[in-house]
Amino acid sequence: MATKEQRIAIIGDVHGNFGALTAALADAEEQHVTDYIVLGDITNRGPEPERCLRALRQLHPLAWVLGNHEEVYTSLLAHRFTDFDGNSKAVMAIVTSNYDRQRMTADEFRWLAARPLQQNVTVAGVRVSIFHATPDKCRGHYTEPTAPQDHFDHVLAGNNADLAFCGHTHQPVVRRTTDGRYVINPGSVGQSTTSWPRGEISRACYGILSVADGSVGRWTQRYVPYDAASEADLAGAQNVPYAELYQRLITTGEFTYTTENVAAINARAGLDTVAHAAIANDQW
Repeated sequence: MATKEQRIAIIGDVHGNFGALTAALADAEEQHVTDYIVLGDITNRGPEPERCLRALRQLHPLAWVLGNHEEVYTSLLAHRFTDFDGNSKAVMAIVTSNYDRQRMTADEFRWLAARPLQQNVTVAGVRVSIFHATPDKCRGHYTEPTAPQDHFDHVLAGNNADLAFCGHTHQPVVRRTTDGRYVINPGSVGQSTTSWPRGEISRACYGILSVADGSVGRWTQRYVPYDAASEADLAGAQNVPYAELYQRLITTGEFTYTTENVAAINARAGLDTVAHAAIANDQW
């Protein structure tokens, strides 16, 4: 007897953009989604990290892995930021994480920091591997869309999963291993990036996996419009760190968090001092 189809929404890289997440979750409900999987980087950079976290936790996802931005929380809790002078991206990581910490409870901050790097779940007989960038690292460009074939073979080597989901690159992609298993990135809910003018600008990107009776039925990539202009205004109104970079990214699709851009803002706004003060306060 055939079992009922399960429809799993794959959500990742929200980056504190609650407007985009709200649109994605409303769309998922309209698409009769039954379960959720979270690929990490739910907070950081956007104005409402706590609302994003709470909205997803109440859905009781099947799996939730650590993103590289939440890994910064782990490092802060372990007091690993001891020498970051001259490292503009480290300064940004501290400053943006400090913003998040002020909006979350201590328990929420620690809960996110404790997510695993990788999880395996079985849904309707289909084995799924979940990780942010790779199974053993949540940062880097190893699984970017145009990465060599052996990179995608490697992320499922020694794993009997039928397919894998990853995030991190903020670009939707479907690749296959040499033995025919899918490695899928649904893109970013909150910070979709693209250099193609007709790409997924100001869209909340996520996907839906349909499974039943041990087989994958289909993968559906979703591009959901949301009010990016209002989200950009909110970031400015709430004095989000690096708001100008956030605003430009979500409204143009341009990746704006370059070392040069971040360093310029650090110097102009005195954020090195802010970062040192946050570390000295030890409020993590």
